[in-house]
Amino acid sequence: MKVDKSKWGKSSISNCCNIQLGTRIVKKQTENGSFPVYGGGGATFTTNTYNRENAILISRFALSKECTRFVTGKFFLNDSGLTIIPKDQSIIFDFLKWQIFSLNDKIYALARGAAQKNLDMKRFPLLPIAIPTLKEQQAIASELDAIQTMIDGYKRNFTDLDALAQSTFLDMFGDVAINDKSWDIIPMGQLGDFKNGLNYNKGEKGKTLKIIGVGDFQNLKTLTLFDNIPSIEVESISQEYLLQNEDIVFVRSNGNKNLVGRCLEVYPNKEEVTFSGFCIRFRKSADIVNKYLVALLTDTGFKKVHILKSNGIGIQNINQKLLGNLPIPVPPIDLQKRFAMQVKAIEREKEQIRLQLTDAEQLMAERMQYYFS
Repeated sequence: MKVDKSKWGKSSISNCCNIQLGTRIVKKQTENGSFPVYGGGGATFTTNTYNRENAILISRFALSKECTRFVTGKFFLNDSGLTIIPKDQSIIFDFLKWQIFSLNDKIYALARGAAQKNLDMKRFPLLPIAIPTLKEQQAIASELDAIQTMIDGYKRNFTDLDALAQSTFLDMFGDVAINDKSWDIIPMGQLGDFKNGLNYNKGEKGKTLKIIGVGDFQNLKTLTLFDNIPSIEVESISQEYLLQNEDIVFVRSNGNKNLVGRCLEVYPNKEEVTFSGFCIRFRKSADIVNKYLVALLTDTGFKKVHILKSNGIGIQNINQKLLGNLPIPVPPIDLQKRFAMQVKAIEREKEQIRLQLTDAEQLMAERMQYYFS
């Protein structure tokens, strides 16, 4: 849809919207219920009452870079967030939602404070709001809603395929946390060797290579493309720090304990890739199938029982000794290979969905920029 933005009306949040602050609520002072409690971030706990429904939510205290969101259904908004609604019929709610999303970075830029970023409530209401005709607003909102529905569908398909892989693993190998199928157990240290990651000086000059850090793990289990992996320069590097196909890299240390113990298998092929000092590399030397081993190491139950142990103050850690002592159930190799074939088929489907999702997200970014830049 083509629009002439020069003909759009101009207003501000304070002139066209009502700003509604949340209400203080403390977890220990309320009973668990069916309504999620939202603040500046996501849902934190539940309660038995609600004060919002289908609302545009903006962080007020402790802002993160994603400080705007739309929450569907009934929920309780605490005092670390606020919601906005149109004052009158000159602006449609669904159009306002998308315009607020387009202002996310400007809202975050209004945050003040060092230890905790809080929204500047004097400047926030002055942010500009464009007012197209009601017909244009409805058309724009419908278009963007349709793209978002497509994006959400791809994400659900992605989640469904992950669940299929997990259920296939459970069906074939049982509860690996307790080894209820009584597979032979071999300590991981007997299946290969470990190497802590590279510590380097940022000012070094010399050889350029890619380096995998904690931020590159995300929710991946396999890494084959390194275009978005950062590069460093080092004067020289030992071969033992260069990753090979089928190496498994772990997050060794991080302030967020949810990241510690994450792992992914890497396939750098001919590209020179290393790994940071906050990581540990495992390189197998025994006959075990990588897809099985990675699925085992990322199994929620196995991680909870055997990996998620901390020995640091403030920073959560794992080390080579802990990993080397992990009790790895080792099913027959033919069964492992059969599982790997099924996982590869699922990954091919996921790759197709990933490409479709990328295209849809790119389309959303382009349309948002066209309408609101």
